[in-house]
Amino acid sequence: MKILIRIIVLILVILLFVNLRAQDFNGLFKDANKAYRVQAFDEAIELYMKILSEGYHSKEVYFNLGNCYFRLNRIGEAILYYEKALKIDPQDNDIQYNLELANLRIIDRIELPPQFLLFQWWDNLKLFFSIDQLTRLIALFFFAAIMSLILWLFVKRYRVRRWFLIFSVLFGLFTIFSVYILIVRVSEYNNLRQAIVLPYTVTVMSAPDENSTDVFLLHEGVKVHLDEQRGQWVKISLPDGKSGWLKSDNLGII
Repeated sequence: MKILIRIIVLILVILLFVNLRAQDFNGLFKDANKAYRVQAFDEAIELYMKILSEGYHSKEVYFNLGNCYFRLNRIGEAILYYEKALKIDPQDNDIQYNLELANLRIIDRIELPPQFLLFQWWDNLKLFFSIDQLTRLIALFFFAAIMSLILWLFVKRYRVRRWFLIFSVLFGLFTIFSVYILIVRVSEYNNLRQAIVLPYTVTVMSAPDENSTDVFLLHEGVKVHLDEQRGQWVKISLPDGKSGWLKSDNLGII
């Protein structure tokens, strides 16, 4: 009995702590939003960053940070935080729109080779839902498949049973396909590292050495792939095939 009471008290303490932390985050978020409304963008950024430093991450915080940096004409940081917000919710129209506006301010225009239609369709399908949304969708499909199977076992009318069996198979296939997409997304999330160039201009080097040859220039806001890291140097590559080395403090990891 004493053990049960201790467990209940511990749970109540944890719930109270979580509730107090949520109130703290809500208070900081409201203060940051108030600072943004009166155009105190530096103050708003400081408050949003404090929320992130406390371990609370959300698309709203990232989106508002992006808006602050955009209003300060710091396009690299604006794109970085819009990308972070979009990573959480790829279907948010406001994030997509603001990111498109910020991308119009990028100086470097990287020409991409045309993508095969089937690959483009597959990429759009993978990114249609966020990882969290995919997880909930899998749970929904799995539950529907199990319920349809249970109804097929207990319903006696042949025609109705046949429909429940069809639904069970279909929902089962949807579950398997969704799980496959989730595995691909998680694998890409863990392995495909991208970053945004933050300084207004930065020189990409041929090797991880300040005395190496200058390869090309990049300007703020360009998205790059991270291929390799050696100390403070990172090898980056662009979608058009160019590659070189930058110091890591020139980049913001998405």
